[in-house]
Amino acid sequence: MPKTQPWKFNIKKPLIVSASLALFLSCSTDLLADDVTDQIDEAVKAYGKEDYNTAITALDSASTLIRQKKGELVSKLLPEPLEGWEADDGKSSAAAAGMFGGGISAERRYTRKAEGNIENVTISITTDSPLMQSMGMMFSNPMFMGQDNKLIVISGEKAIANERDNSLTSMVANKVMVKIDGDKKVSSETLKEYFNSIDFKAIKDYAN
Repeated sequence: MPKTQPWKFNIKKPLIVSASLALFLSCSTDLLADDVTDQIDEAVKAYGKEDYNTAITALDSASTLIRQKKGELVSKLLPEPLEGWEADDGKSSAAAAGMFGGGISAERRYTRKAEGNIENVTISITTDSPLMQSMGMMFSNPMFMGQDNKLIVISGEKAIANERDNSLTSMVANKVMVKIDGDKKVSSETLKEYFNSIDFKAIKDYAN
């Protein structure tokens, strides 16, 4: 009858598992860290040392970085060019409330070359700005629109058409302003086509 081997506890296996878990947690922490959290951590450390100036500066930097990230999200709401048109990559900007009225904005320029003529359309999306309140008044009360502005409805969305500027402006959820500017060569029909190319549902979801 063969002899049975006494049971032995393999101490190496739990050590390997523990080391792997520690490495995983360390990598996860690194993945979660970014410039924003770094600035927040710096502010917390400075606050703990009663270094309030450094804490304020770090928090301001974190706030700016967050606004920039929101700007990147807004830029993704800009539509693709219509058929026959080209567009740049778009750009976004973010400013604190004390700078130029503040807010987050993104814009994209669209170009079409036809029969020797060049047409340009610029679409911009602006949010988180104190100026939204005054713009909202224009939509709620026609008395504030001015002579050059006319309220129209395109595919169920309200817009202010300005013939002098050749532009269409819309407010979404009273929080986001969408504006389409065309040069003098751009027809009103083209502006409306670009208006219809905008995903207003996605903008409403972002606003809410």
